[in-house]
Amino acid sequence: MNKERAITYSLLSHIRNTGTLAKGPIDIFIPLIKRTLSKMNLEGVFKGKSILEIKKASDKLYQIDFPIPVLNKILKEICNEINTDETQHLILYKDGSFALNQYTFTDYEELVENQRTEIDELEEVFKKFCSSSELEIENSNSIFSFIEQNKFTLSKYISHNKETNGSDYTKEAQFVDFFKRFPRIYDKIKDIYIGSIVAGYIEYNSDDAQRDIILLLDTNFIIGLIDLNTPESTHTCNTLLKIAKQQKFKIRILKDTIEEATSLLEAKAEYYDKSFLQKKINPEDVYNACERRDLSKTDLERISDNLEKTINELGINILHNTDKLKKEAKFTELYKVFEKFRNSKKSALHDATAILYINKERKKKIKEFDKVNAWFVNNSSSVVGDSIFLKNGFQPETIKADDLLNILWLSNPQVNKSIDTNDLAEIGLTSAISLTLSKDLPKSNIIRELDDNIHKYAKEDISDTDIIRVATRITNKQLKDIEELNLIASNDKEEFVKRLQEEANKQKKIEETRIRKLESVFKNISKRTDELEKTKQEFQEKSKNIDAILKEKENKENQLEDKLLIEQNKNREILRDNWYSKQLKKWRRKTWIEFFVFALIFLVGILYIFFEANWNLDQAVDYFKELKANIIFSGVVSLVLFIWNYFNIKTLYGKYRSHSNIENFKKGLKIPENMKELNKAQ
Repeated sequence: MNKERAITYSLLSHIRNTGTLAKGPIDIFIPLIKRTLSKMNLEGVFKGKSILEIKKASDKLYQIDFPIPVLNKILKEICNEINTDETQHLILYKDGSFALNQYTFTDYEELVENQRTEIDELEEVFKKFCSSSELEIENSNSIFSFIEQNKFTLSKYISHNKETNGSDYTKEAQFVDFFKRFPRIYDKIKDIYIGSIVAGYIEYNSDDAQRDIILLLDTNFIIGLIDLNTPESTHTCNTLLKIAKQQKFKIRILKDTIEEATSLLEAKAEYYDKSFLQKKINPEDVYNACERRDLSKTDLERISDNLEKTINELGINILHNTDKLKKEAKFTELYKVFEKFRNSKKSALHDATAILYINKERKKKIKEFDKVNAWFVNNSSSVVGDSIFLKNGFQPETIKADDLLNILWLSNPQVNKSIDTNDLAEIGLTSAISLTLSKDLPKSNIIRELDDNIHKYAKEDISDTDIIRVATRITNKQLKDIEELNLIASNDKEEFVKRLQEEANKQKKIEETRIRKLESVFKNISKRTDELEKTKQEFQEKSKNIDAILKEKENKENQLEDKLLIEQNKNREILRDNWYSKQLKKWRRKTWIEFFVFALIFLVGILYIFFEANWNLDQAVDYFKELKANIIFSGVVSLVLFIWNYFNIKTLYGKYRSHSNIENFKKGLKIPENMKELNKAQ
C-alpha cells in the first residue's frame, strides 16, 4: 500500500466518524468523488465520453478501485445534490458520457494536507524504529501494508478477491505494538485501519436477508471467552457473543470442544510451576493470563472442572451426541490433512468433526458470504494452511472472530451502532499483531524443552530479565535455532548459558539503542502535543474575548435595532391610522347614502302633501289624516319608517358609537405590507 491510499483511508475514517450513513453505506464515498470532479474541472476537463474517465481519475487520486456500478450510483446521488434549476454542474447522459460545469469542492483539502503530513511522520517514525532495532526495511511503506492486511482477508470473503499484500510483517507488528502507548501515533494507525475496513463498503453488497445463522465455537474461542487469553481476545469473543445473541444467532459448541479445552487447561495446570519462557514468547498463552489475573495452579484446575457449567451459564448450546459425526469425520480427507498439522489425532479428529458439522448444516457449497448459514468460529492467531480463505471460489467453513466482527460491522447497521469504532480498531490491530508475531514460531514442545533446560542448567546463572530478553528475540524471530540450543544444553551447560547470555545482551543493546535513538521522536511528539494544547488554550482565550466583544456588539446592535423598530412602527402606526380613517369613512358613507335616500323620500312625500293642500298647513294635516286612514298607505309608511329607523339609523349609530363593530370591521381589512407592525424576525 502506498501513502496515497493511507491518506484515503484516513479521510474515509474521518468522514465515517464525523458524518452519517443515513441513506446508505455508499454515501461515505460521495465527498471523495465530489473532490475528483472538482479537480477534473480545475484541470480543464469539462466533458467526457465515459464515466470511465472519472473512475480513472478517482482510482489514481485515492489508490482504491471504484467499481463502475458503485461509481455510477454515487454520481447520480451527486447530480441530485448539486444540480439546480438555474445551474447543471454535472450531467450524466444515457450513452455514458458526462458534462462538468464550474464545479468546485474544497471541503477536505486542508484535512488531506494535514493527513499527508501525519502519514509522512508515521513513515519517518517507522524508519527510525527499525533503524534503532537493527531491523532492515526494504520499503518504509510496508507499515501501511501491515495495517491494511485485514482488508485483504475480508475481501476474500465478501468479493472473492484473492489478492494478497505480503507475508512477513514481524517488524511492522513490533512497531505497532511498541507505539500502542503513544496515542498520537497509535490513533493515526487506528484511523488508517478503520478506513481500510470502511473501504470494504465498495466491495460488499449485502442482500439484507434475514437468516438463521449457526456459530459453532472452537476451543480457542472458549479460552478467550473465559479470559484465559489476552484481554483484547477476551473483549473480541465477548463482543461477538453479545452481538450474536442480539442478532438471534444459534450459538453452539461440540461436547468434544469442551473436552479439548478441559484437557488443555489440565495440561497447563500440570506444567504450571515449570513454565516461564513459554508465556513470555506467546502473549496468547494461558500462563500469561494466569500471571495477569494472578491465578494459581488450583484456580486453573477449578476453572477446568467448572468449564461445562460456565458454558451453560453463557447461554451456549452444547451438542452432546457427536459419536456418529466423529465416526464419519474419521474417514474424510480433511481428517488426513489435520493429522499433519495438529499435535494429536484427537485434535485432528475434533477439527474434522467440527468442519463436517458445518458442511452438514450448510447442505451445499456457498459462494456468497451473505448466504452462509453456519460458521466454525475460532480465535486463534495460527491458521492451518489457507483454510480461512475462499476455496475454489466457495466460502470456507472457518472464520476468525475478529474477521466475522468486521464483516458484521460492514453489513449490518444495528451491529455498526453496537460496536465502538475505537474498539473495532483495537480488536483488529491486536489480532494482526498477534497473528504476525505468532506465525512461524517454534513448536510448543520445543519451547517447553528450552524452558526445562533453562530451569535445569541456567536458572542460577541468568536473570529473569535476561530470560525475558531471550523470549523477545524468539518472538521477534531474531533467534531461530532453538533446537540447536536445546542440543547444546544437554551436552555443554556452560556453552548453553553463554549462548543465552549472548542473546540477552544483544536484545539489551537493541533496547538501549532504541530508547536513545527514539528519544528525539518522543520529545518531538511531546513538544507537538504541548504546542497543540497551547494553541488550543490560546484559541479558547481568544474565543472568550471575541465572544465578549461580539456579545457587546450584538447588544448594541440589538438596542439600535429596537430603537429603529420603534420609530418605524410609530411611522407605520400613523400611516395605518390614516388608512383606517379613510376605510371607516368609506364604510360609513354607504349608510349615509341610504339615510339621505330615506330622508329624501320623506321630504318628497311631505312636499307632495303640501302641494295637494295648496301649501296650506291645516289642509295638509287633514289630507295626511285622510291618507293615513288608507290601510295600504299607512302600512307602507310604517314599513318605511321601521326600515329607516331600525336598520339605517341603528347601523349608522353602530358605525360611530359601537367600539366592537368598529374593531371587527378593522380586523376584516387587509392591511398593506408597508403599514403592518414590524418585529425582529422581519
